[in-house]
Amino acid sequence: MFRSIFRLAQTSSRAIQVAAGKNQARVSAVTAPAVRKYSSVTVYPSDEEQDAAWVSYFENKDMDTYDFILGFMQIYREDLIPEPKIIQSALYACRRLDNLPLAMRVLEMVKNKCGPRKDIYDYLMQELKPTFDDLGLKTVEDYGLDQVAD
Repeated sequence: MFRSIFRLAQTSSRAIQVAAGKNQARVSAVTAPAVRKYSSVTVYPSDEEQDAAWVSYFENKDMDTYDFILGFMQIYREDLIPEPKIIQSALYACRRLDNLPLAMRVLEMVKNKCGPRKDIYDYLMQELKPTFDDLGLKTVEDYGLDQVAD
């Protein structure tokens, strides 16, 4: 490795001497090897910024079902339970798309993400109650989607 750095330095200084010309004073330049530096610090968006980005994603008027499913699956893959405002914007997007089954998948995803944490699920349903009333939706339990078919 040191030999390649030394050769690179020799080649660079020789190119500088040729560029300077024979009649001019000899240019002695110490050249650093070509090293690419990468940032060792990764900057992650804050929770508020990430929530605002998802809300604006689902509030996009030009969104179609394919775009919704892409964003929906990305949220499902994340290791978190979405905030009520994200779920609310997703449900309003389902209304804009006129897709009730997609809204039911959103609610099933919320129930699945909460897992055994019934307190979190109850909190989310309490926060989303005005949205359900506005959209005319029912919860997963009201539709009977939480029961396993035999």
